[in-house]
Amino acid sequence: MDEQTERETHELVLAVIFQGRLLAQEWREVGLVPHGTNKPFVLGLLDSLDERKGLDDMDEERIELLGDQIRRFTNRYCEGLGDRALEQHVETEHIFDVKAINLINLACRWRQFRNVQRALKDKIAAIRETERVLAQA
Repeated sequence: MDEQTERETHELVLAVIFQGRLLAQEWREVGLVPHGTNKPFVLGLLDSLDERKGLDDMDEERIELLGDQIRRFTNRYCEGLGDRALEQHVETEHIFDVKAINLINLACRWRQFRNVQRALKDKIAAIRETERVLAQA
């Protein structure tokens, strides 16, 4: 692997660790308590993110599980807000409910985490595929 690719990959790994840790911290600050049978699993994922480990296990399904918990909790707090906040940027300048703003920000953090995690997975797949193609040449 060349130096530039290594540096880019390192930056993506750093971004995933950083966004994951912030997601876990903001989750707890908001006071979101996971529901259902997934509660221990979700809490374990958050602990792993907070401790900067377990990123290999953080697949799309687990990320979506975290997002679904945020969506459900936020929709219970304010109908439809969780759906909107997980899909797109929601302006908060005309919202005066601090809890709603914190939930919107948590959804935004989740989107940031999901995006950098996807970018990292794409980068790794591209590196592997490039190595495979070059080995066949």
